[in-house]
Amino acid sequence: MKSDSMANEYTQNLKCDYLDKRAVLKGEVERQLIHLSTGVILILLIRAAGDMALALLLFLLAFHVAISVAIILDKLPLSLSAFLCKWGRASKQTIPFKGTILLLCGIILSYILFPEEIVYASIAIVAFGDSVATAAGVLAGKHKLPYSGEKTVEGTVSGIIAAFLASLFFVAPIQAFVGAAGGMLLESVIGLKTIRQFDSQMIFRFFFNDNFLIPLFSGLLMFIVDFL
Repeated sequence: MKSDSMANEYTQNLKCDYLDKRAVLKGEVERQLIHLSTGVILILLIRAAGDMALALLLFLLAFHVAISVAIILDKLPLSLSAFLCKWGRASKQTIPFKGTILLLCGIILSYILFPEEIVYASIAIVAFGDSVATAAGVLAGKHKLPYSGEKTVEGTVSGIIAAFLASLFFVAPIQAFVGAAGGMLLESVIGLKTIRQFDSQMIFRFFFNDNFLIPLFSGLLMFIVDFL
């Protein structure tokens, strides 16, 4: 009887472990779809806004900051707060909408610094590349990158391909490839332990995030290639 009970408990634990992993996977896929959709919507909004694009981006930034503060201060209904928090990983993100806020900050700076086509391409790179890299790494990643214990070869390569194809709609192939490869390689190293230590000592931690850095870094690379 005792052995049967132990066997049943072991089976139940395995089942729960499987369900937990499936729930985590589902949540990650949902987050990446939201991330990708956000990038596409921002590209469409910027194109539609024309000369008012910068004002629109600043308004969106202020709006998301206000919602984040409202969630932190418990000013929203619990069900609404729980739904909105799907935009980020609770285990890694203590500030609601941090990813979207940083993405908007990166896009605003890119919009100020670079031509419009490069801005669109940089948004496509972070939206498609980051989302596909994460999803591919979770679903099919088997080979870790030599310098990373978390990122996989499959995820990074998939991210580069997706970012390259998406940015081709806005810039020349060589710009698209350099921007995509640079952005995804940055994404693969930004979470390394040595980088985090450097971050904690010398860089304002809040902005040391791929959503903020990829649009700027990819945009800079594409801007330089345009002059070569």
